[in-house]
Amino acid sequence: MSSAGGSGRGPDDPWTVLRLPFDTAAPRAARRHLLDELTRSGLRDAVIVDAQVVLAELVNNGVEHGEPGPGGTIEISWRILDDHLRLSVCDGGSASELRPMEFTDHSLRGRGLAIIDQLADRWTFDATQGTRITVELDYSNEDTVTSD
Repeated sequence: MSSAGGSGRGPDDPWTVLRLPFDTAAPRAARRHLLDELTRSGLRDAVIVDAQVVLAELVNNGVEHGEPGPGGTIEISWRILDDHLRLSVCDGGSASELRPMEFTDHSLRGRGLAIIDQLADRWTFDATQGTRITVELDYSNEDTVTSD
């Protein structure tokens, strides 16, 4: 695992980048690292919970449907900005199209992108170097920092 980043805010805040083993433990590890950093940054619990759900879905989808990246890893990154959080996951796969599936109350699978679509304010898909999904969660209209 590598990490390069901090828990600041603003345009000079670097991305936190993790390269985790491409396996079923990756979503849990990614959530734990994200929780630690977002908690230290002082974001409200509701923002942190949404971010953890989105990140877990992104990583799980990458591991389940993608391919390992360099060194058998999956890349997970995030950046805390003044009014939103940006999350990104990249695997070594080559998906040609991604879109949320409609599901019913009886659907057992296929809910990942639909959940992301509901929680995210924006998300993009890029397949130029692996499969990367980048999600933005806005909190500009909320009191997002806990007060001490």
